[in-house]
Parts: sequence; C-alpha cells; structure tokens
Amino acid sequence: MRVRVGALGISALGTQVAGTIEAVSSETAGFARNDRVAFRSLAPTSSPTVVVAERDLIGIPSDVSLDSAAAIFPCALLARTVVRQVHAIGRGTRVAVTDVSVIAPFVTAWVEHMGGAVIAVGESAAADVVISGQSIRSALGIRSGHGLAQQAAADVFAAMRAGAFDSIALSSVAEARNGSRSPVLLRPAEVTLAA
Repeated sequence: MRVRVGALGISALGTQVAGTIEAVSSETAGFARNDRVAFRSLAPTSSPTVVVAERDLIGIPSDVSLDSAAAIFPCALLARTVVRQVHAIGRGTRVAVTDVSVIAPFVTAWVEHMGGAVIAVGESAAADVVISGQSIRSALGIRSGHGLAQQAAADVFAAMRAGAFDSIALSSVAEARNGSRSPVLLRPAEVTLAA
C-alpha cells in the first residue's frame, strides 16, 4: 500500500509514522484508499509517500489525530502492555512507578485511567505493584498476533479519546537535542538529516 505521510513520532521506541492510504494493491483485504493508518519505521522519512505491507499497518479511528497516533501511540501501547499484561492493574490497585524511562509518564497515565492509585516511590512498601525498568523490559519482550495487536491498539485509542495522555508533553527537536526524552512530533517537511 502507498501511504501519504502525515506525521512522524520519534521516541526511545523508534519512529512511528501516521498517514492516509493513497493506493492499495489488488491483494489488499483489510484497508482501502483514504483509510488512516500508523506503522513503525526504521528511520524518519522526508518522502511524502511510502510503500508499506498491509500486515504492518494499524488502523487509526477518525476521531484520533494523526499527530497523536504518531507521537503518543507507541509509548501508550507499551505502557498498556505493562499495566494489562505484565501486571494486572485495576481499580484501587496501589502502584509505585520506579521506572524513570520515557514510558513512566505513560504508565502513570494508564494506571490512573484504569482507576489505580499511583503512590510515591518512597512508599513502595505499601504498593500492591511496583513497576520498574524490568517491567518495561518484560513488556518489550511480549509479541502479540495481529488480532491481539489490533485489540491493544483499540484500547489505546479509547484511552486517548478519554484524555488519558493529555498531560504528557511532547518535545521539540531542540528540546530532544538538549536531553529531553519525551516523544518528538514531526511533519514530513521537517525531517532532515539534521533533525
């Protein structure tokens, strides 16, 4: 499929591209022209269009912006894996987040979205669950089939619509160069070798 690039998100997890399908092959079964999609890329692209295999695409609902799908989605998806698959967080669960990676704010947002309570790291002895860097590494090792990945993506998009990640700030390119670890949002025209 040929996808017109609308936004790129760059984070510790790599590059996420969001855009609109311009053309499909005759073997395509799940997507059509003008569908909005996201996919992981090996590197940022300054090309206005890219060709992507259908199996690598995640559909984006019409009420989620391409910017959010590019910049927020990857970290939110990994955080969902932490709170739903590595740990079983639910309403009333007391959680201490000791991880300090770029994923930590997303984990905190998920815990609060699910009705859990984030407690201070100094009070981790009172926590039901402690989410550490090991929790993140475990989540990175979990691979889901396409159906489960689509369900996980639907959960993330629902949380995005509910405003779960609205308080998470994105970085500019300059802030990223100065050490910010928050995701960076770019448009294709902004991508250069210097960025």
